[in-house]
Amino acid sequence: MMQKAVITISIVSLVKDSFMDPKHLLDAKALKKGSALLLFFLLSLTVSIPLFLDGYATLQKFSADAGVIADKIPSFTISDNELQLENATEKGFIYKTDTVLLAFDSQEVYTPREIEKEMSSPVLILSLVFSKDAFTLYAQDVPFRLPYEQADDLTDQSFKKLLRNFSSDQLFSGVIMLLFSLFISSFSVLLTLLIIALFANVLIGFMRKKLPFREILRMALIASVVPLVFFSLLNGFGLYPMIQDEAIALIGMFYFYKALKE
Repeated sequence: MMQKAVITISIVSLVKDSFMDPKHLLDAKALKKGSALLLFFLLSLTVSIPLFLDGYATLQKFSADAGVIADKIPSFTISDNELQLENATEKGFIYKTDTVLLAFDSQEVYTPREIEKEMSSPVLILSLVFSKDAFTLYAQDVPFRLPYEQADDLTDQSFKKLLRNFSSDQLFSGVIMLLFSLFISSFSVLLTLLIIALFANVLIGFMRKKLPFREILRMALIASVVPLVFFSLLNGFGLYPMIQDEAIALIGMFYFYKALKE
């Protein structure tokens, strides 16, 4: 535990010194593999937090909407290859929340074009369409079609249970979303480091200097810390500059240039 604390303090000191005086960025060449991996993980975790917060807010809204939609599904059974309503006078309807849509049109009250128009919302996550011949579930516009001839003995309770599962399993969904956010952010940070390192390698060639690529990558890691943390803070407040990735790469390159020049 004490050793990890010392490693963390040395990384923080290296980042601070390099930010205040770019020539210290050259000290990153000696950064140990374990320290570099620890810093990469911490950076990825920092970048993942705004992604997770945005995604979790959407998940909570979706969970609430799924419960509302479940209550709107009328009682029915599927038998003899048909959807049979408990209330035979029930007409078609479309009910829509911010993230979930339910279209119940077993009597073909609506045209396919009218239903598609209702599904065109960019924030819609899930659509359930009960047509005359089949049930179709759209997840982010990707359809899954279940003909009634393959769904004998299913009832409204099966679909209500499906939707209510979305409402009840928020903890599990939140953990999955956190891991997914961490995976996406790790890939994003790695891509940023590679871009900085590749351009730095070209710059080093122009300046007639030599450095192994692994050392360039470690320097890129240190050079990217401040801009990555800064823009992650902005993202946490809902601010997403259009040229964010380009700015991070340019700032990293600037520190490389200053370090090599001095």
